[in-house]
Amino acid sequence: MNQENYVIFKGTKDGVTVLFDADAPFEELCQQLEKKVEEAGKFFDNVKTSLAFKGRSFSDEEEETLFQIITEHTSMEITFLKTENNELKQLSDLLEREMAPHNLTKFHKGSLRNGQKIEFDGSLVIVGDVNPGAEIKASGNIIVLGQLKGMAHAGCKGMTDAFISAVYMAPVQLRIADIITRFPEENKKGPKPPEYAFIQQGQIFVMALA
Repeated sequence: MNQENYVIFKGTKDGVTVLFDADAPFEELCQQLEKKVEEAGKFFDNVKTSLAFKGRSFSDEEEETLFQIITEHTSMEITFLKTENNELKQLSDLLEREMAPHNLTKFHKGSLRNGQKIEFDGSLVIVGDVNPGAEIKASGNIIVLGQLKGMAHAGCKGMTDAFISAVYMAPVQLRIADIITRFPEENKKGPKPPEYAFIQQGQIFVMALA
C-alpha cells in the first residue's frame, strides 16, 4: 500500500473515523498521522466530534500515543473515542472482580422498561435489558448482561476508574463520573461484540471485549 494511505481520515454523520493500515510499522503510522493532522490545518479547529480508530488493534500505550498526536496538533474536542483493542478482559472476568468480598454489588434480574430506574451505592449487574427510557446509576461499576439502550451512569460519586460493560451497548447516554457522552448512531446498529467503556485522558473510550 502507498505510504500516504497508511492513515486515512473519513468523515461520517456521527464523527471522524481514522483508518489505519493493518501491517504498517507503528512508527510510520505515527508519522503519517502527525503529517495529516498538520496538513488538515483549521479543518479540525474547534470541532466537537466523536472519533473512531479502525483497521487494527493497538496496545494501551500505542492508543495513548496516537490520541496525543491528534490532541497536540488540533483543537478538536473529542467527545467519544472508540477503538478495536481486543486485549481487554472477558465479561466473566469483570463479574469475578465485582463479586470479590470487598466489593458491594447488587444483582437485578429482569429487564428495565421505559420510566424505570435503579440506583445503587456500589456496583450494579443487570441480568436483562435496559430499554430506552430506563436509567441505571451506580457509585461503582455497571455490567449489563443484555442490551443497554437506556441511560447508564457509573462512578456517580466521582469514581473515575469505574467502567460500564454490556453484551450489546447502544445507550441513549453514557456517563462515567462527570464525563458524559452520547453514542454515535452508527454504533447503535447491527450486530457487534460485547463492549466496555472507561475513562482515559478525560475521555470515554469504548472497546470491544475479546
